[in-house]
Formats: sequence, C-alpha cells, structure tokens
Amino acid sequence: MRLFNATTLQLTDFLGEAIPPYAILSHRWQAEEVLFQDILSGAAPSKKGYGKITQCCAQALRDNLAYIWVDTFCIDKTSSAELSEALNSMYEWYQKAEVCYAYLCDVAEASGTAGGGFSGSVWFSRGWTLQELLAPARVEFFDAEWRALGSKADLKGVIADITGIHEEVLEGTVRPQDLSIAQRMSWASQRVTTKVEDVAYSLLGLFEINMPMLYGEGKRAFVRLQEEIMKQADDQTLFAWKSPDGTTYRGLLAQSPADFRESGGFVQPEQRFNRSPFSVTNMGISIELAVVHWTMDVYLAALDCETQRGKKRVAIFLAPLPQNNQYARVMCAGDDLPEFPSNLKSEYRKVYVRQRISGTPKPPDRMYGFWLRQFPPVWKGPHSRFEVTAYHPWDEKERKLCIPPGKRGTAGIIRYSMREDYVVNLRVGFDDLLNPVVQFGGSLMTDARWKARDPDAFEVQMANDWMDERRECVFVGDRNYGLNLNDGTIRILVLEEVVKGQRMWVVYIAKPEHGAWHKDCVCDGCQLTVTQGTRIRITTLKRTTLFGMLQCTVTGVVRAYMAFGTNAKTVQTLISAVTV
Repeated sequence: MRLFNATTLQLTDFLGEAIPPYAILSHRWQAEEVLFQDILSGAAPSKKGYGKITQCCAQALRDNLAYIWVDTFCIDKTSSAELSEALNSMYEWYQKAEVCYAYLCDVAEASGTAGGGFSGSVWFSRGWTLQELLAPARVEFFDAEWRALGSKADLKGVIADITGIHEEVLEGTVRPQDLSIAQRMSWASQRVTTKVEDVAYSLLGLFEINMPMLYGEGKRAFVRLQEEIMKQADDQTLFAWKSPDGTTYRGLLAQSPADFRESGGFVQPEQRFNRSPFSVTNMGISIELAVVHWTMDVYLAALDCETQRGKKRVAIFLAPLPQNNQYARVMCAGDDLPEFPSNLKSEYRKVYVRQRISGTPKPPDRMYGFWLRQFPPVWKGPHSRFEVTAYHPWDEKERKLCIPPGKRGTAGIIRYSMREDYVVNLRVGFDDLLNPVVQFGGSLMTDARWKARDPDAFEVQMANDWMDERRECVFVGDRNYGLNLNDGTIRILVLEEVVKGQRMWVVYIAKPEHGAWHKDCVCDGCQLTVTQGTRIRITTLKRTTLFGMLQCTVTGVVRAYMAFGTNAKTVQTLISAVTV
C-alpha cells in the first residue's frame, strides 16, 4: 500500500501488515487532480487539486496521523496490474483507515441539515463514494472551505434520508453485508460513475467480491459482478429488481443498479424454499423455482424473497423460449415483481433462464385461450343441446374460451347436439408445457371426476387430468407449431394467427361433409383462411393468373390467387362467389 507523508509530502510504499495508521480522503474528482506522476515530477503544487491535498494533510496532523491515502495519486493508474489490485483492495483500505475525510466541494456553508447544501451534494450521487461512506468506522464531513460539518454518527438520520441506508448500518451496529443483496443494491441505484464499468467495480467491496477489471466491457461488468455474487451467496433477492422496458426479453440478472431502485424493502425469508443451488451455465442461469402457469406463454415463478413489511413472497414472470426448458424474464400486464399468492398450487421446476437474450424484442402477448373459429354445426331441432362450461359467459359472435391469469389447464367445455341422436363433447386447454390440447368426441369423465364428491362442480369439470393423448378423442399439439390432425374422419387445426392485432390460437374442426379449407385463400377482414365450400360463377379475361373473390364465413372479402396447371390456357378469371 502506498501512503503520502503528511509532513514531508512524499510517497512511501508499505508491504504486508507493516502499515502505519492513516487518514483517507473521499472526494469527487474535479479538474486538474493531482496524479501519481505529478508527485514524482514535482508538478503537484501547480495543480488545482493540490489545495485539498494540503488541507487533508493538515487535518490528519491535527488528528495525530502521519499519513494519508488519496485515490488520485496513491495509485499508479498507468499500471493495469496495480489499478486492478487497488480496486479490489479499496474497500478494505477504507475500512482500515483511522478516519475518512469526506470533502464536499459543492457545499458552501457549514450545515448538516437535510434542507441545506449538505443533502444536495453530488458526493451522495457518485458511485465510488458509497463504499467510502460505508467502509470506514469513522467518517468526518467537510465543506468546500474545509469547515467541519459533522461525523457520520452525528448525521446518521440525515444521511439515512438521503441515501436510504439504514441508520444501524451507518452507526456500525449492523454490517452492510448482513443485509440482503437487493437492499445493498438499492443504495447504489441512484448513483453514477464516469465510466460505465465503474458502476460494477465500485461495488466489489460491498459484496465482498474480487474480480479482474476489464475496462471496455461496458454494461457486461455489472452482469459479471452479479455472476460473481451468485458464486458466494444463495440470496435470491439478487433477482428482485424492476426494469421499465416491458417490450423485450430479459435475463435473470439486472442490467444496472438502477433496476434496484424500488428494492430496498426486499429481504430473505426466515424459511427458505430453495432445494438446490443456482448457477451460471452455457444454457443460462440454472435454477429451481416454484412456478405456476399464469397466462399464455407466461409462468409466475416464486423467489426466495419477501417484503420486509408484510412478509409477502415476491415473484417474477418467465416466458418459455423455443429451446427446450429455456426461459426469459418478461413483464406481464405492466408488472415486474408481483406478489406470489399463498393459495396458489405450485410445482418446483428446474429451468434455464437465458441472460444474453436481454434486450431482444419479444413478440406481442398471445391471448390466453382459444378462438373457436369453426367446429361442426349445431343441429337445430327439438331438444337440441348447447351447453358451455367456461370462466366467462359464451358469446356466439366472439366464440372465445379464455383462461384468467393464475388459472391453468382447461379453457372450456362445449357439449352440443350434432345430430338429433348425437351429443358431442368439445374441450380445449393447455397442458403443463403450454401445448394446446383438443378433445372432440369421447367422454368428459375422468378417474378424478368419478371419485369426486360433486363431479359437476366447476373446479372438477375444469381440472386438466383429461389431457392425455392416450385417451379417446384427445389430441395434443405443440406449443410452437400448434396441431394439424386429419385422420379421414375428422380434421382439427390449431394455428397461431394474428386477428385484429392480437396473437391467438385459432381452432378449426371439420368433418368431411362440412366443407374444406381453401388453401391460399385469405380474408381481407379477419386475415384468416376460408373454410367453407363455395359456388362460383366465372368470367374469362386475357391474363396468366386466376383472380378470385370469395365471401368469407366471418367477415370481409377474400382474395384468392390460384395458379392454373401447366396445360391450362393463359387467362385471368374473375370469380364472383357466394358462400354455400
């Protein structure tokens, strides 16, 4: 460690434990600071920053201390090795100092009140000064004229209001490291540094981390800091942060301490639910979490983290990615850190949360349910049945079966007459992997429903124990590609389509006698394919393609482009069509 002699004004190197008592300076860097080379060359007295050095020396001598340490010139910043060692040791150096002099260059009056210049000093907004406030046992504040403002102990209430740091920490009865990661991060959330990387490097000591300095890595430095913290602590408040960007995928780790601005009230629970460690892998952060299916493509995942007041468990939202068992963090309905309701039935699941996906635009939210665009028509006659069991009243015009947030499995059941003597069961939902599942025909009864005290209770009917493709008439699709079934007796399509700007699963069910899909025929109104048979009248014109207009079964006009065979005449035909 290199110290500056307050009497001789010379630098001296000390090795090992043979370090004399010293004072340390905390300040905001300004123009013409004294550097290591200035001391060696004798140019230091000509620098504007030399005045605070001599004042610091004078104060140290008044406190019977022969040496001081100042970050501007006690480190040779031209040596990357020395700079890296100093940054990793700096918290300890401040901690071992007899006293820290906090020089507030922008405070013109000796005032320690919250309403004065003290509380507005930029010293409280700089990244490096956080550890310089926390590490030393004794901190003395001085204004621009080196007039005493008071000590950290004297001003603890004012400083706590400015910084959000607990008074017990400021007075030294509680170690900063005894508080949660989220609480400590919140102290840095409104601080800034000149270099982007220093946002992370200035926090090394606060989290008792050592890591190499890589200036030029930008925001990656803060992610790397969090990865190092994960190696030392199993505190999941590390993941209890918020980001204003709800339009992109995000990783499990924050991009900046600013994301922890509202995290000062998050603590580790007395009873933890962690059952395995979490770590960084080449597939993302591997972690086991209690999850529940929340909305379409979104899971609610509980953290081992709770609010300090009220002891409410905190959760995050995860969206599955196309890769198997990989997820990204997302915002849902404008919320980032919801409460995890205690009455939810969750399951523990090991997941991989991608970090490098942060900032990637996520697709628009998909409707949590289905639009039953087509299914075989209802038989209209005496004693015709049409019964719907769903979370919301059935609307024949909308024909949607939706699931409320936090619910899972079955979206709805329709039991209706296809013929005078035949009632068919239609059931749709999502399995645990968010694959769409359709039942058309077969029985609605399951083993659980047979055993239930009230088999017709809503909760019993909406249970998801029917989603087994080994059951009769049950068909399981894929969460990425939907379902395409045609066994000769029934055709079922479940396609992801965009309708009026909303992504949704659209269900088509047809028997051979109920018409066919018209390939490449798209409706101008609903943007979906035509699904009914047509009767056409043809007028021939001289062109090379066939241009047709069909009336859609839902709304709008369909434009269909159909190529002739190779032996066909080169004509364009205008088709006027009426739905059968």
